[in-house]
Amino acid sequence: MKKMASIRTAIILILACASSIAAAGTPHFAADRPLDMKHIKLDLKVDLKAKTVVGRATLDMTALRNVSSILLDAVDFETESVRVQIDGTSPVPCDFENDGKHLDLTLPGELKSGQKITVSIDYKLSDPTSGLSFFAPTEEEPDAPYVVWSQGQTVTNRYWVPSFDHPNELQTTEVTCTAARPYTVISNGRLVETIENDDGTRTFHWLQDKPHAVYLMTLVVGEFVSKTETWRGRPVTYHVRPKFKDRIHNSFGNTLAMLDFFSDRIGVEYPWAKYDQVCCYQFGGGMENTSATTLGERTLHDDRAHLDVSSDGLVAHELAHQWFGDLLTCREWAHTWLNEGFASYFEALWAEHHDGPDEFAYNLFRKAKRAIRGGKDKPIVHRGYEGTWEQFDARAYPKGAWVLHMIRTRLDDDLFWKCIKTYTRRHAHQPVETINLRRAIEDVTGRSFERFFYDWTERPGHPMVTVKYKWLADRNLASVNVKQTQKSDAFHFPLRLEFFGDSGPAIVSHVIDITDKDASLLLPLAKRPSWIRVDPGSTVLMELTEKKPRDHWVRQLEDDPDVVARIRAAEHFGETDSEQDRELLSTRLGEESFWAVQKAIATTLGKAGGDTARDALLANIKTAHPKARAAVVKALGSIEDEPDVRSALRDLIEQGDASYLVEAAAIEAYAGLRPEGAATFLRTLLDRDSHNDSIRSAVLTGLGIQRDAGALDLLIDWSRTGKPMRCRSSAVEAIASVLVETDVSDSNRAEAIDAVVACVKSRSRWLPRAAMSALGDLGSDARTALTAIDAIAERPDSRLTSLAKRTAKRIRDGAKPSAQLAELREAVKDLQDENKELTKRLEMLEAASTSDTQEPAERTTTDSEVAKGAAGSGAAGR
Repeated sequence: MKKMASIRTAIILILACASSIAAAGTPHFAADRPLDMKHIKLDLKVDLKAKTVVGRATLDMTALRNVSSILLDAVDFETESVRVQIDGTSPVPCDFENDGKHLDLTLPGELKSGQKITVSIDYKLSDPTSGLSFFAPTEEEPDAPYVVWSQGQTVTNRYWVPSFDHPNELQTTEVTCTAARPYTVISNGRLVETIENDDGTRTFHWLQDKPHAVYLMTLVVGEFVSKTETWRGRPVTYHVRPKFKDRIHNSFGNTLAMLDFFSDRIGVEYPWAKYDQVCCYQFGGGMENTSATTLGERTLHDDRAHLDVSSDGLVAHELAHQWFGDLLTCREWAHTWLNEGFASYFEALWAEHHDGPDEFAYNLFRKAKRAIRGGKDKPIVHRGYEGTWEQFDARAYPKGAWVLHMIRTRLDDDLFWKCIKTYTRRHAHQPVETINLRRAIEDVTGRSFERFFYDWTERPGHPMVTVKYKWLADRNLASVNVKQTQKSDAFHFPLRLEFFGDSGPAIVSHVIDITDKDASLLLPLAKRPSWIRVDPGSTVLMELTEKKPRDHWVRQLEDDPDVVARIRAAEHFGETDSEQDRELLSTRLGEESFWAVQKAIATTLGKAGGDTARDALLANIKTAHPKARAAVVKALGSIEDEPDVRSALRDLIEQGDASYLVEAAAIEAYAGLRPEGAATFLRTLLDRDSHNDSIRSAVLTGLGIQRDAGALDLLIDWSRTGKPMRCRSSAVEAIASVLVETDVSDSNRAEAIDAVVACVKSRSRWLPRAAMSALGDLGSDARTALTAIDAIAERPDSRLTSLAKRTAKRIRDGAKPSAQLAELREAVKDLQDENKELTKRLEMLEAASTSDTQEPAERTTTDSEVAKGAAGSGAAGR
């Protein structure tokens, strides 16, 4: 028996090792290129009602070495014929094999290096599973328009374009597409002509005469209202469905100014013949197709919503891609950050230019939170991915943006932009790797950036830094110790320290070149500083813990010009249990000038609770900025057992607010307090219209919070076909909340789970995500959903397939979630009680040991992640 147990243990260890190796992933490298694709010409006929495409693809190629066959990416093509023409000879039929993923052409004879070949392929597509998405009115989506749009990133344009579908293959493209009137066809490049045909159709001829990658090809066919402006002689056009025509300006009003700003800053003028932005039904976020960005309709918003939201971040991100992603394209998906990191940084740069330094700083602060959370386990340049969409995470987007920001802060602005200009001009219309950016920087500056790129792109994680300050009164010395506490080796970075007197500018500014995990500094000063700033302006991506006296933190909260420093000070005071600190925060809530700092203070007060916090929040419930006002309202939802709070929230809901955001926040906050009769009151609010149904969604979320099994029937009804998609998403998440938190009969539970499973099968872009998140929360109770979820997991690589795989694992591994949650809540409550008691004891001990000649007792704050912090412009999740 012992021998058998040992064998079983060995097998388990071997399997675990194999699993670990598999999880690491096979390294990926740029695709081989036996031929150079020069030009792709598509002649297409699109039938929106039949959901079909009849096409002829003409591919011009030049052999880079001797070849006797050509393997094209082409998924689920009904291929009728293939003909080839070599060096201008007459076309001849070509033998081919179609395995459903590729067309393997056997050439009539060997093609010599340097010879040219034209391949003509006649084919048909019927409602492809990826690449092209057709929509039409259905019982589930009665208001859906007739439309088709493409989405080629990363490898799905091969579902409608026979090609070498890899980012290191660049070619010019041409699309001639015929569709019924009144539909418009939008594609890349210049509109050569539009032909009105006698049979009630129209033919649009588009030519992209500068090379780009296949995944950036686009095809959109639908009925649109179009508005065109002119920028430096080129058309800039916005395409929306007729019902959204009045929202064009709110979303795209700054496009021309962005084109000016980006062209001037980069030093390379916008490189394409035109710029289209087309908003499509059920499209999510944005896709930077060359010269023709596709965006989701959710970015279109009315005047009231414009108080709360802006499309500028999304518009700037996709526009920046026209340079970084389209003009310069990552050679392999391991270098995705060269596309996404640049576009993400340019979001922040536009905010700096248009909205000022505070918005820029806060934009980067939010990105830092996500970068720290998402960059711990894998480096930015990571070849061992399983699916290409794994690369499109926090490493590529916010951490990539921070890499650029740190480069900028190490150089002066002029030098930084000279580097960007050199990189862009040197590699225009070429695939790029990270080394190309590094070499451009080194060539311009003469400085080695090898260590920098090693730290920030080749290794995972980030520095975790503790800075401890003490004043040595007997020697008039400021003592500073900087320690990196992460398990990995030291990161190298410059760290600026500034010391201030009672007023005026810094009396001393000193930069420490950090190269070890522990560094100390003694600085002679004329007298004790009243304030030390660590990394002013936030130039290093790090988790920062500071140990310094309370009066330094007070100065930081009240006087620091950097909004991020003030936010960190607010978070610091939120970690104490001091009534004095609550009073300080309460005062600052009304005096603070920037909404994001107000938000941080309000959030901190909500967590702290107590009479002082309650009174401050109630006093600021009508603060001017809607985002700050929403934060105050949300924080009030944490103040339990307070009739004044419930009454204030109820009054706000009944009277309404100029901001959808505030009104929705008030509904969820009120629901979270679970006052008597809340469920009945919430139901009366379901008739309130709002942008993207934000208010109805808040009501449905609030009903889920009630832990009321009686709400299940209503929630199931709102999850059904015919209801607005966002409401259906909120309803399925609320169903999961009710099932997790309450005892429900087996029959009701089964009916509710069936309703959520039905949503998994929806063709909506968002509803299956919400449904899978909900089912994952239900753990093993949701096993009946596995068939539907596994089917999605088998689809082509995408974010949805990744979510399906994670959800299936959660369900298969899951225990009863209600029991887990109950245990967690009890454990958290015990820890909170213990923490409060320990804090009181610590303060008593510190007070007893402090003498007149010593510094005030130190307190510690950590710039660690804010739980469930604000998400980026295209991300959603639970």
